[in-house]
Amino acid sequence: MPRLLLVAQETGGVGKSTLTRGVAEAVPDAPIIELESTPRILEYDHSKTKGPKRVSHFPVRADRASIDRTGGQAARAEFDGPINAMVGAELPTIIDVGANTASSLLASFDDEFVAGIADTQIEVALVVVVTADAAALTDGAKLLASSKRWAKARFVVENKLRGDVDPAMLKRVADGAQVTVLPKFEFEPRTLGFLQATGLCAIPQLKSSDFQKEYGFNEARRMVSDLKAFRLAVMEAVRPAATWLAS
Repeated sequence: MPRLLLVAQETGGVGKSTLTRGVAEAVPDAPIIELESTPRILEYDHSKTKGPKRVSHFPVRADRASIDRTGGQAARAEFDGPINAMVGAELPTIIDVGANTASSLLASFDDEFVAGIADTQIEVALVVVVTADAAALTDGAKLLASSKRWAKARFVVENKLRGDVDPAMLKRVADGAQVTVLPKFEFEPRTLGFLQATGLCAIPQLKSSDFQKEYGFNEARRMVSDLKAFRLAVMEAVRPAATWLAS
């Protein structure tokens, strides 16, 4: 029975794609469906990759001219591709739902969708990322509430990059979903640049010698140590969701 794990948050800049990458590292055989205006998860598919591409990208923001010209049909139809790919999944699959897309996608999961998913015996779960930001908390609560009808499991990751969420507020937002925490990390500029350029998948193979010639021994040592600690923290934050997906 295929399982689908949606990683979502309507508010941008909360670390959603980083956590998607954490699940991808924890479940290395899982394909990824990316719903973004432009491709972002690029590190798994390159010229040396053999076999089918791991990431399928779907641009999901219909432009205003298309919406006006079609009387709104373009906006409705933009989810046809990703939803068809989800329903056709044969392996545990990760769906990275871009900012400003999650609410409209989940709103399209109507009674017919729920019944159709049940007929295909596909199970769907949701990961919502929240931060100490009013918009992220409000949007997260809405996504979690709307998923109750169809989600077999729900998970919340509190990303502390903007500080701690009030525990009582977090409990209300989670509304029974399992909560994990991603601690705040402070990166030096070159470390952050490497992380943004490569994601998480290159980190396990890193050695201080990879950076020593350019940056010196001690900064190279710090870079590798910080990157490996961050990758492990991300994977720990998504561990319950990844375990559900792979089980």
